[in-house]
Amino acid sequence: MKQAKLVHIAVRSAEPRSLAQFYQRAFGLKEVLSNRRAVDLWDGYLFLAINPPSATGPMGLNHFGFVVDDVESLRPVLTRAGASKVVARPAGRSFTDWRVHDPEGNPIDLSGRGYNTIPAERLQNGTDDRAMNAVRRLVILSQNPEELARFYTAVFGMEAVKTAAHKVVLTDGMMQLVLLNLDPNPVSGLYCYGLAGKENSDETLRRLAESKLTVSWGPDWVDEGERQVHLRDPEENLVTVFGMN
Repeated sequence: MKQAKLVHIAVRSAEPRSLAQFYQRAFGLKEVLSNRRAVDLWDGYLFLAINPPSATGPMGLNHFGFVVDDVESLRPVLTRAGASKVVARPAGRSFTDWRVHDPEGNPIDLSGRGYNTIPAERLQNGTDDRAMNAVRRLVILSQNPEELARFYTAVFGMEAVKTAAHKVVLTDGMMQLVLLNLDPNPVSGLYCYGLAGKENSDETLRRLAESKLTVSWGPDWVDEGERQVHLRDPEENLVTVFGMN
């Protein structure tokens, strides 16, 4: 089975345009698609979709998505692995055609076409790469990370690169999917996303300071002995920046 690629993370926001502008200013992400209600940002590989509120699904970090070779051939694999039924999404979406939930209920978009609705010229860099922090982590809380990791390796071909007490780190070659048990915290589900620090980390910290957000340091969840920055964006979504040492 060809490895799937995690290329889409979506956030529901009370003010999508305002929140998108924060990520553009603070992390250099590029706007590549927008309408009156939603904004799609791009880091050169992954899309961060800032969507309006919906009657279904929580605000904040809402779902994520994989590009796969063939959804139809994936259906029996998903069933055997304990996923929900694959259901069609409404037409006209910029990325997804299908929605499924993993065995712990986390919502996943499936797409065989990727972002072919976005003109190629919009995906050219056109930005100062030195100012762009790439989204390279998605963190999910789970009471049993090893069991949940088996789902993502069996269905999407992700590789486990680190297994430790209360934690499994998976990768698709570009993105890290961190399955974390914050025991004794009983909460499970989508937790946060992480951006990679640039060589000039001082510039990232300066932009965050200009945003007047509270920034704290904590141990990196993936690389022991390293530190990461924790912050809350203007709508209180948890964001980390790693590789800042």
